[in-house]
Amino acid sequence: MTKKVIIIGAGNIGSRHLQALRAVKISLEIIVVDPAQNSLNLSKERYQTMPRGKHEHKISFFTEIPDNLKSVDLGIIATCSDTRAEITRKLLAKTKVRHLVLEKLLFNKKKDYKSIGLLLKKNKVKTWVNCPMRMMPLYKNIQPELKKTKIAYYATWAGFGLITSAIHYLDHMVFMTGSDDFTVNTDGIDSKPIPSKRKGFLELSGTLQILFKNGSVGNLACFINANLPILIQFHCEKLRCIARETEAKAWISRAGEDWKWKEIDAQIPFQSQLTTGLAEDILSRGECGLVGYEQSAKTHLQLLEPVFNFLNKNSSKKYDYYPFT
Repeated sequence: MTKKVIIIGAGNIGSRHLQALRAVKISLEIIVVDPAQNSLNLSKERYQTMPRGKHEHKISFFTEIPDNLKSVDLGIIATCSDTRAEITRKLLAKTKVRHLVLEKLLFNKKKDYKSIGLLLKKNKVKTWVNCPMRMMPLYKNIQPELKKTKIAYYATWAGFGLITSAIHYLDHMVFMTGSDDFTVNTDGIDSKPIPSKRKGFLELSGTLQILFKNGSVGNLACFINANLPILIQFHCEKLRCIARETEAKAWISRAGEDWKWKEIDAQIPFQSQLTTGLAEDILSRGECGLVGYEQSAKTHLQLLEPVFNFLNKNSSKKYDYYPFT
């Protein structure tokens, strides 16, 4: 039976989701929506560069959500944070949606986290947020050894922006430890905001310290003017891990093995590969490895509220929304 998938937002991330759908082993009818024709053209070109899978899926492109959609098996909303809440409401008003994947950062207004959560619950839409580190084989395989333990977690990188990347590492910590209660210390953030690569949004640099209720501690550091590859490290009493994702390498040592370092393969799939299995899991069994909406909304707000307060304390302009995406 053919399944219906809609992607709203056909820019860089949305087009990568679309590329991955070409290899899905379930017959699909794919609808791609973006108000910008050049984004639709880009997504079409990228889709056609991918090798054909088991099926030649039916695909159509629109500048707005079609009115004649009766139901959708999977929706993927890959817009910027400032329009995502409105688009989610519009989609659910037009059609029945069984499953939904939202990109992050989720929304730029605090009130939307609750109102969209209630709307999803009312319409019985099973929803996940695309923080995919918990789906990576390296982390998935060692997570049972870390759950319900205290860990020290460090991530350093350059150039991507502190806030847009921090949500990935925060979700990763939540996944690894099984704890989602934490506070964020903003004392290490550089006071001057910087323009985001996406027009109209801001970014920050510097360091966030994350203090978990279970005793775990995280330090997330972003350096803007540096050529610094991503480095992730986490440690607990029985295990240590160093991951150099850009080199597809990791090293693990365990107390039970006399702390001898073992190098392992750490391939990190691109979004244009990852969504293939993600869509197949959701469409075939209604489950996937991503974080659910409620837990992700909590993680988002625990990050964004202190950062919002920091920004308004240090900026001449006062914001009534989160200017991040």
